[in-house]
Amino acid sequence: MHSKHFASSTFRRTFMSYTAILIIPIIVFSALNMHRNILEEQRKTTEKYVADSKRIADVVDSKLTQLKSLSNMLSEQSWVQKLMQNTDVYDQEFDIVKLIEIRKDLTNAINSLGILPFGALVFPQKELVISSWGKFAEDEFFTSVASFDEATRKRLNESFPNYEYFNILQPTTIKLGEEKRRVIPVLQSLEVVNNPRASLILFVDIVYLTDYMERFGGGESSKILIKANDTLVYQHDYIKAGGNQGSTYEVRMPSQVSDWQYTLTYPDKNVIGIQNLFSSLLAILISVVIGTASAFLLSIISYRPLQVLLNKLSGVVRKDDLGSEYKLIEKSFDRLIDENHSLQQAIKDYESAAKSNLLLRLLKGYFTEDQHRNGLQKFGLNYTEEKYYCTMLVSFHAMNDPSDLELFRKVEIVTIMVAERIMDRHQLHYELFEVTNADKAIIVSSPELLGEKRMKQISSEMAESIQRACNMLPEMLPGTVEKGLLGISKSYYAANENLQVKLFSRRGFRTDAVQETYINNHYYYPTDWEIQLINNLKIGNLETLTRILDEIHTENEKRQLPAAGRVQLVSRLMETMLRVLYELNIDAGIYARQFEIKASLENIDSMWSYVFEVGTLICERIRYSNSSSEMEAGSKLLLYVNQHYTSADMSLKKLAEMLEMSVPSVSRMFKEVTGINFYDYVCRLRMEMAKELLREKTGIEIVAQRIGYENVYSFKRAFVRYEGIKPDEYVQVLA
Repeated sequence: MHSKHFASSTFRRTFMSYTAILIIPIIVFSALNMHRNILEEQRKTTEKYVADSKRIADVVDSKLTQLKSLSNMLSEQSWVQKLMQNTDVYDQEFDIVKLIEIRKDLTNAINSLGILPFGALVFPQKELVISSWGKFAEDEFFTSVASFDEATRKRLNESFPNYEYFNILQPTTIKLGEEKRRVIPVLQSLEVVNNPRASLILFVDIVYLTDYMERFGGGESSKILIKANDTLVYQHDYIKAGGNQGSTYEVRMPSQVSDWQYTLTYPDKNVIGIQNLFSSLLAILISVVIGTASAFLLSIISYRPLQVLLNKLSGVVRKDDLGSEYKLIEKSFDRLIDENHSLQQAIKDYESAAKSNLLLRLLKGYFTEDQHRNGLQKFGLNYTEEKYYCTMLVSFHAMNDPSDLELFRKVEIVTIMVAERIMDRHQLHYELFEVTNADKAIIVSSPELLGEKRMKQISSEMAESIQRACNMLPEMLPGTVEKGLLGISKSYYAANENLQVKLFSRRGFRTDAVQETYINNHYYYPTDWEIQLINNLKIGNLETLTRILDEIHTENEKRQLPAAGRVQLVSRLMETMLRVLYELNIDAGIYARQFEIKASLENIDSMWSYVFEVGTLICERIRYSNSSSEMEAGSKLLLYVNQHYTSADMSLKKLAEMLEMSVPSVSRMFKEVTGINFYDYVCRLRMEMAKELLREKTGIEIVAQRIGYENVYSFKRAFVRYEGIKPDEYVQVLA
């Protein structure tokens, strides 16, 4: 019943959505097609009007060109050239017959243009005018024959003495006897010099020009305007059939032979044809029919998976959810999103913890290079054996009230900001993280050699900056500058030694006495390196064992220990070898006696050689007794435990299923590899991580969950067993 109710509303909405999706694009396409047709017609009309305008402009320009040609033709006439002479030598040639011939030629030339009622040649120096009506004195011609208004006459008188090249004057009214005409004067000097001796003046009759335009330039234009420098020269309106012109479209064309500007007005025809309109409407109608049918079919297909999903969710439908299928789906997705966010946050926390753990392993010094490189690249740490490293320890033991969490948080934030600012200024890469024996550790790396003086200067700058911001001077202790990944551990232990000296001095010990004790007795043999030495002895890894011993020997040689300290170091290494022999059920008596003999001789080199020899014998024996498959399984087993010891389901049974072995066989193999049983090993790793989390002020319940305990009670009991105090008491000690 619910399903049917859901389907009715959702199906209708789906159907309407598909209908809109299918029909709207076709309607839009039809509208765009109609718009395109309109634009195309507009383009064609515009091109047509532009072509017509250019044709009319060319017609007028051709007539103006003919006017120019007339002046050139007359300037080459011999009688014109003779009249331009300043002498009277040729006057007798111009008798009545010659003047009639000149009048006839001039009349024919003017009439051939079709737009000139008459024209005249003016000789200003002789004050003479030759026209188609005869020979006149200049003043007589412009007074009684062709008279103008005072402004035009003045303009002509000023132009005759100057050179004028096809100067088209403003339209004016000329009086020819009793007849008045509207003309456009055109002035052209017949000499290209100042003070020309002859000028041609032509009068373009506006009536003749209009008739000429209608005969040769007619088209679809409704009006033509001719302007010269924004001044109206000529205007003519064409009377078209149809009455009202409606909107218009103007085309402007510049003259190619003068300063005239032609403006032609056309009717604006932007109405789409009835055939195109009908086809567009028909397409829209067809699209509605086809789109509706297609929408119904798509709705049926689309709703089917949703209906299956709703049937599965129908069992959890509540009354307030009725009528909204998508509300159920929305709630399901909200739950998935919340779970995804939680998972993403857990992954980020894991990556942060894994990176911090990897950096802590670098501080302690690990010799598994291939695994290190893969982990470093995974977390964006571009550490290589060719780079130089220096480890700094930051301690806030100077805080007056360590329980002041607000102050402690402020100091942490300031330390992060100061480290970023100073390291950026020195262009150094760094990693800042928390450690157990101090508050913060900073690993500084550089492809170039870092001077220890420079590192001390950087640490002093950081300490002073933190003091200015928090009114508290922290301990900034840089270690030595070392090359290679193991150099991180060496630098760390050097900084840690300096920190221990500082702590002893704070407890009342004399600083010089503490330093002397470290110099005389503190050989370099970190506990973490000892653990790795034991593990590699037990699995017979001679290569890594040799490297560990070499690094210990080299580092202690740098320290220049006294003879007693060197003997103590080698004896400690031999004790480690003997302990491994005992755990492997190998008779260690002969090796102990041999070492005592060499120690009695006080030959350090001989003692070192014997340590290397015993280590080599143990590895060879282990490799001989264990097959390659067992060694591979043991290494795989140890690696898996180190990576997953925080998992709550970590057990020998799970490891046995993974290796396809029995539980007793896995337990025996694990003890042979590590020297301790499985549960002790896992608990030790978990307790170390628990102490780090407790130091970070993490709640006890959260600590228990993160290190793999199903309840707080089991965690507390294990913590007391391995650390001797309860977790909350450990937190109080830290505070």
